Amino acid sequence: MSEAPATASAAESTEGSPTAGPESTPEVVQAAETTAPTRGRGRPRDPQLEERAHRATLEIFGEKGWNGLTMDEVAARARVGKSSLYLRWPDKATLLAAALRAIQLEDVPLTTDGPTGTSGDAGPDHDAAAAAADQPESAPAELSLRDYLVAHARRRGELYLGEHGLAMLRLYAEARAHEEIFAEVREEAISRFVREERRRVEAAVRDGDLPPTASPMRILDAVEGAIFMHILVTPPELVARVRRGLDAYIGDMVDDQLRAAGFSPRGS
Repeated sequence: MSEAPATASAAESTEGSPTAGPESTPEVVQAAETTAPTRGRGRPRDPQLEERAHRATLEIFGEKGWNGLTMDEVAARARVGKSSLYLRWPDKATLLAAALRAIQLEDVPLTTDGPTGTSGDAGPDHDAAAAAADQPESAPAELSLRDYLVAHARRRGELYLGEHGLAMLRLYAEARAHEEIFAEVREEAISRFVREERRRVEAAVRDGDLPPTASPMRILDAVEGAIFMHILVTPPELVARVRRGLDAYIGDMVDDQLRAAGFSPRGS
């Protein structure tokens, strides 16, 4: 900045001036201090650090599993300091839980046609379905049970077929192999989502959309299991075809399960 040098020159010229008194020097020094530039301390916080750390964690976990996941490799692959990781996540279990939860909360856009299936039933309100997928902790009341389950199954399918699908598939096996270590991961990445889905089906029973004999557990097992197996057993050369037909498959599959459970929406 130019103010400080200019003020310094003024101080020098004033010292030799016959009109300058000793009391003028502190004023000049104070002016110089006021105009001196200030510097912030430390490096600015990296807004993308969390995203890079999550991505690296899921990539490594998908490739190498729990035993191959290390904070050292996450730091190297995410191009961040290891100390920065530990400031946010105390250990790799906490980091993995955060990464798995984050990708399940991300918005997965529905296709223009939406997952309506071919059975002739009314399709979902696409905006509401996307909102429900983005906020799994509180299913919107305006979304029907059928549309909620379709949106949920669509999200699951996209996760399994997506960039971090292998990490999602590994999660279930590793959670069984390392039950104590994966307690937090299971809670953050599995249990909390399952509880919310079960509450949504239970609400449909209370509201009369499903008969009292309907089992939320069996309905969700059928929907979750169907989409899981549909993708898991697909050979690599057929993945593209499965992806193209995913919307119709999900719509028909959900309709089949709800029809078997006696689904009868109010007002229908």
